[in-house]
Amino acid sequence: MAIPRIHLIAPAGPCTSFYGAIGVNSGDQLVARIQETVGATYRVTARTELFDAREDALRGGRTDDVQRAIDIQNAMEDSSVAAIVTLRGGAWCTRILPRIDFSVMDQRTLPVAFFGFSELTPLANIIGAHDLGIGYYDMGPVFLGYGLRHYAEKNPNVLARREMNPKDWMRSQLDDCFREFFRRTVGSIRAQRPIEIQAKRLQGDLPDAFGATFVGGNLTVLSTMVGSRYESSIDPEGRWIVLEDYNDKPERFDRFLSHFTLAGYFDRCRGVLLGDFHFGERNLVDAIVTMLRYHVPDRPNMPILYAPTVGHTWPMDSLPIHREASVVHSPDGNVVLRWGAT
Repeated sequence: MAIPRIHLIAPAGPCTSFYGAIGVNSGDQLVARIQETVGATYRVTARTELFDAREDALRGGRTDDVQRAIDIQNAMEDSSVAAIVTLRGGAWCTRILPRIDFSVMDQRTLPVAFFGFSELTPLANIIGAHDLGIGYYDMGPVFLGYGLRHYAEKNPNVLARREMNPKDWMRSQLDDCFREFFRRTVGSIRAQRPIEIQAKRLQGDLPDAFGATFVGGNLTVLSTMVGSRYESSIDPEGRWIVLEDYNDKPERFDRFLSHFTLAGYFDRCRGVLLGDFHFGERNLVDAIVTMLRYHVPDRPNMPILYAPTVGHTWPMDSLPIHREASVVHSPDGNVVLRWGAT
């Protein structure tokens, strides 16, 4: 029997800028580092030439749309692939969705887990909506460069103890955090790792305990799915909508929220789970909550939860898409989301 594979993809931004920070010189060396971390139980594979794509924002971003789509489709089609792990977000990926035949998911004989966030929001929802797909809204590990540095900028006390600047502190933590991401990923693939996310009730009435299923992800990218052929994978009926985003102006977030308002999403969902929203070091969650009250005037008590470890932040929790969580709500407004071994 073939050794199950963890297949690495980079269908959004390229990875070359990350090599030096993690101490490798090529995509092949990066794959070797990951293979060393996950051990012999899984074979780590990748088309590393796609890691090194040139990115030109003024000339369409990337020129390898067909090859990126083929890479994703082949991984979904091959039942020996136990997990597809996206190395980073970025841009240029949402447009390739029509090139991918997602019906190959229905031909699989074994489950496949997908890990990705940000630009990969559609893939996490589409794959997670299939019976043998498990979508985890989880960071691409290349994001650790930004996430760790941003954390140090917000928490300068971690620098004072070591007399470092944020970039040096990031580099001192990067390899350990990178390896921990893949150890955690292996635990999820083996269905041995329960997941728990701490949240806070911001508004709305909640029972003491209930079940909840989540769809969504990055606000900007998620909005592109509304009205598309993939809309069924983010159907809000009876579900909670997850929203997070970063480094954009509140008025632009309001426009994206308007897309969901006009499509009736906030009228049909059970509630909204807000992840991290920030612009630089400024937390924008309160601004988003205020906007939502204008978007849904007929639901002034629509439940809204806030989970600060979901989104473009570090530490970041992995959130299963299309998998029911058990939710416990305390009188003090604290909320715990729990998924058993998925």
